[in-house]
Amino acid sequence: MVWGCGGKLPPPDPARLAEAKDGLNQGNYWYERGCYRESERFFQGGLESARLSDNVLLIILAQNSLGAAALAQGETAAAADYLEQALNIASGHPGQPGLDKVLGNLGALAYRLGRSQEARDFWSQAAELALERGQSPALYYCDLARLYLETGPAEEFAQLAAQALAAAQLHPEDQVTLADALNLAGQAARAAGETALAEERFRQALELDRRTENTVGLAQDTESLGLLLIQLEHYSEAAGLLDRAFFLWLAAANDQSADRVLTTLQKLSRDHRFPRKIEPYQTVRRQPEPHRLAGRCP
Repeated sequence: MVWGCGGKLPPPDPARLAEAKDGLNQGNYWYERGCYRESERFFQGGLESARLSDNVLLIILAQNSLGAAALAQGETAAAADYLEQALNIASGHPGQPGLDKVLGNLGALAYRLGRSQEARDFWSQAAELALERGQSPALYYCDLARLYLETGPAEEFAQLAAQALAAAQLHPEDQVTLADALNLAGQAARAAGETALAEERFRQALELDRRTENTVGLAQDTESLGLLLIQLEHYSEAAGLLDRAFFLWLAAANDQSADRVLTTLQKLSRDHRFPRKIEPYQTVRRQPEPHRLAGRCP
């Protein structure tokens, strides 16, 4: 008999089930660090072990995770295959385990393929299902809000940003989603001319994303706050924030966003002399590989 500080320990998982859980945990570890190929290897091992233990939920989660890893690498056909397999199993199994997570990634795939209406439908279904199951819909509200931020109408964006923040605040333990919701709420406040509230939201999001070292979140927060401070004529601090945003977007291999920040830095330098030299950024942009997170992957 084995005892812990709190009493008798629960029996260990059977070997295959333990391997499946470990594979998914290790895959998530590497995925969050931008090492998608390495995460894919662990997710695949987790899937094989989940099948051998016949754990339906873990089979679905592993296939869903493989779809996310493929999508992160731009492999949309492979992502679609994995997500379709996960959808088929989840839809046909009693209780439809993990279905909202699969629908969420199908929304991300549709968005990547430029199918905005399909993305809306998938994310709306995922949010409704999460609510029905007593789970948080905040992640899916964030996805929907970001879509409306890009495509309009502005009223829908503001409403969804408020819904996302309200839902995320009910589950503050999920700091990544709460930070994302705060950033979106900040953008809604900025659009409404509420600059003080916008700055507060952006700084709150930035602090949370620092705690979790969320690269994409940090990039979003520093860029959003930098743009707001340009509006408030705080040019020096804005330049420092945009400097950080530029390197964070490069680390995340989001070249489109890095180029957007570089354009802002060029205009800020030209109009206000912050930063004083733009050439170092242009040099880095031409040779971004040393600054990629993937360059530090196994």
